[in-house]
Amino acid sequence: PVAETRGEGDTVELPLPKPARIDHVVLQEDIAAGERVRKYALEGLVPGATWQTLCEGTSIGHKRIERFAPIEVARVRFRAVESVGQARLRTLAACAVG
Repeated sequence: PVAETRGEGDTVELPLPKPARIDHVVLQEDIAAGERVRKYALEGLVPGATWQTLCEGTSIGHKRIERFAPIEVARVRFRAVESVGQARLRTLAACAVG
């Protein structure tokens, strides 16, 4: 991974050490508290300081790898669109192309 974090709540942001070209993100829920996320969106902060949707999904569970077209971003943002209780991410990792 280029960068990795964890967090709780409707939004978790992952700043990258420097802008990087990524093509997938690894998500893991803290399933000790149950699978809470029902629908989510992943967004990237692209040059020009605008958020662009990278992908959307309906569940994470133990581990989900989301692949998308390569894009240069400075930050990655996870948004829980629907959840049962507060979302708890054990891992939010951005991975470089290649």
